Parts: sequence; C-alpha cells; structure tokens
Amino acid sequence: MTFFHGGVWFVFYSDGKDFRYQTSMDGGKTWRRAEAAVDAAPNGSSSFDVLKVGPDVTICYTLYPLGRYDVNAPYAKDPARRGEYRHEGRIKQGRIEGRTIRWLREVRPSFSPDYTNMVRDSAGVFHVFTRESQQVVAYRARKAGSIEQWLPKAVCIPVAGRHAFDAAALDAGRLYVASILTTDGKLYGNAFDGRRWSGPCTLLADDVTKAAGDDRRLALEFDATRKRLHLVYVDAGSRLRYRCLDAPYRQADWRPALAEPARELGRKMFTCALSVDSSRAPCGLVITYGLERYLGRDKRRRMGELYARRFDGTAWQGPPVLVSQPGTIHNWYPSVNRDVRDGLCVMYSRSVDRASLGVPLAVMVSVCRLPKDR
Repeated sequence: MTFFHGGVWFVFYSDGKDFRYQTSMDGGKTWRRAEAAVDAAPNGSSSFDVLKVGPDVTICYTLYPLGRYDVNAPYAKDPARRGEYRHEGRIKQGRIEGRTIRWLREVRPSFSPDYTNMVRDSAGVFHVFTRESQQVVAYRARKAGSIEQWLPKAVCIPVAGRHAFDAAALDAGRLYVASILTTDGKLYGNAFDGRRWSGPCTLLADDVTKAAGDDRRLALEFDATRKRLHLVYVDAGSRLRYRCLDAPYRQADWRPALAEPARELGRKMFTCALSVDSSRAPCGLVITYGLERYLGRDKRRRMGELYARRFDGTAWQGPPVLVSQPGTIHNWYPSVNRDVRDGLCVMYSRSVDRASLGVPLAVMVSVCRLPKDR
C-alpha cells in the first residue's frame, strides 16, 4: 500500500468511506490528500492491493454498490434477501504525474477480490490471488501488461479453511504463494512453474495461530540477484521465524530444511512485514516487526511497538529502529513498501480509544532510513 516514485511517497488506505491515497514530498513530514478518491470503499481496506511498475500503478479492489453494510436493512434481516448485498471486483490502471495518478482504464473482472494480493511475473503478466470457497485461488491475465482479460481461476492452496496469505513473483514466470490457515494452525505453500501449480501444496509449518483475524501472519519477498525467496512469519508462540527457498524451488530447497524448525529471530512478536533493498547485490532485507506490549481478552487484540531492522539471512544487522509513534503501544497491521532503496515507509493502524481498541482506528505513516549494516 506504500511506494516511492520521483521524490514522492504514496500511501493508499480506506478512511471507512472511500479508497484514497496521500502523498509526501518531504520525507513523510507532511502529507497531502489527493483531490479525488480512487473509488468508494465503505467496508475498509482489507480487500485491495496496489502494484507499481515504473510510473504505472495497478490496483485491484472490491466495490460495494449499496455502500456500507446496514444491519437494519432488509437484506440483513431476511436471510432470503442476503444476496441483495453485492460486492464486485474492479481493476484499475493509471500513470503517476507528479503527486497525482491519472487513471487510464478500469475493468470489471468476473471475480471479486477478498484479502487480495496482486503480483506481476517476470514476463509482465499480472496475477491476482484471492479467497474463494475457503481456498486460495489465482487469476492470471491472458496477455502481458494487460488487465482486460483473465483466465479461469486456478486453485493454488486447495486446503479448505480460513486463509491469510501472501504471494511473490520469482524468475522465469514462476510464482510462490504461502498461507496461514487459521482453521488448523498450519502454514502451507505452493509453487507455480510458469504453466501450472504443483499438485499437493507443501506444509511449511504446523505451529501457527488458530485465531481468525490474528496479526501474527507471514510475508514473502524475492531476491532476483540470488534467486532466493525469503519467508518470515510469526508462530503461535509469538516467535518471529525465517526460512528461504533457492532455485529450482522444490521442497528440498528450503533452508532450514522443512524437517527442522525455522530460524528463530525473536520472541514476544505479534506481526511482521518484509522488504528488500535493491541498492546492494545480493539484495539486503529489512524486517518490520511488532513487539507485543498489549494483549486483550480477545486474543486477536495483540498490539505493541513497531520496529524495523536489517537482516542478512543469517543474523540481524545494525540496531532496531522504532517506526511507530513514540510512547504508543496500541499499534498493529503494518504495511511497508517492497523496495527500501529510497527509505522505508510504514503505514499502520493505531487504536485511539482504550475502551474500544478495535474501532476507531487512526491511519499512521512513518518514513525513515535505516542505518547501514555494521
């Protein structure tokens, strides 16, 4: 939801009514809201993703024609009318012009995004990952660079349940997707070889959260300079863990081996996000993580302080940097820019009412440059 282009930081979010973006030209000190909303987004920001390639921006999101869900409406009171409350998919492309995105085209695909991820493979083909029928599925565009037509869905994580996933483009048109299944507390992954998804998915861990809506999730990033996929996740014991996958991306190519525990990077963690630093080769890594300072009766209410730190795949590099507002502990759900060569931009939620930590939420943004490796 955040990226840098031409000296300008962009962040995308939902304000509970509309899907919007803001920009900053002074390193995150001040922000200016775009004059026009991208679209209506009354049900929050969980079902959209933003992808930037050069000056071009592609977004995939859900539109609710009737607006915010109304518990007093006929469709809410009568189960027979539940289908009246619809949601529709939208994919939009635009071009950055200074601090503004000029939207050029919009399509209405046959699918509706749900906790979606959008990636562009090495051949320039767009892929949209979403949840359908309690599985993770992928839609692939028919032509490189185009959002006009999409192939039928392909099931990439066929295990049924509550999924929280992330996806990454590898080399040679290949992809990888991983998902925490909160139904049974397991982490699964699967690879796309450029033509098809492999048959059975891979069990990557069996010790993750079983709480739906938990912030203890996963993040994937690919380093093309060494053909290595990086995975970080927080397990059910609130330990931050790390694995990597090297070409040709078989189960046997995971390190540590899948028969061994993933590398432990820290304890009492409640969230994580991952970025690469393309200013060096091989690419450096920056992990944004949360130190738990608050746990509510609802086990999903895990909050704390957010930090970012460099990691070389083996050990931490340099000191951690606080990226949440100093003196606050009710921070969660961070989103970061993929490439930190120009700095790290963290957008996150901060609870502002101690009596109701779920709502309302403040949308916070922190921009920083991390110290160089020691």
